Amino acid sequence: MITDPGKLAQRFLNELKQSEDTVDALVQLMEFLENKPDPEMTEVRLVANITNLLEMLRTTEQNIRSYVRESNKDLPSSKLSSLYDNLTRDGGSIYRD
Repeated sequence: MITDPGKLAQRFLNELKQSEDTVDALVQLMEFLENKPDPEMTEVRLVANITNLLEMLRTTEQNIRSYVRESNKDLPSSKLSSLYDNLTRDGGSIYRD
C-alpha cells in the first residue's frame, strides 16, 4: 500500500489517463443526447449529470496535478523524477476542450 500522498495523487492521474476511452464514451453519449430532437426528461438530466461529472473531473485533475508539482518540490531527490514526470505529463489532459 502506498502511504505517500504525492505518489497516491500521481497514481490517480495515471489511472485517469488509462480511463481515456471511458471518458470519450461519456462525451459521445452526451453529444448524442444533446442533439436528440425530443429528449426525454431522464436524458436531459443525464446530460446535465455527465456535464457536471466531466467538469468536476477536469477540476480535480488540475488540482491534483498542482498538488503533485508542489509535493515534488519538497523532496530533495525529486529533480530527476520531476523531469521524467514532466515528459510524461506533456500529453496534457485526457479531456478535449
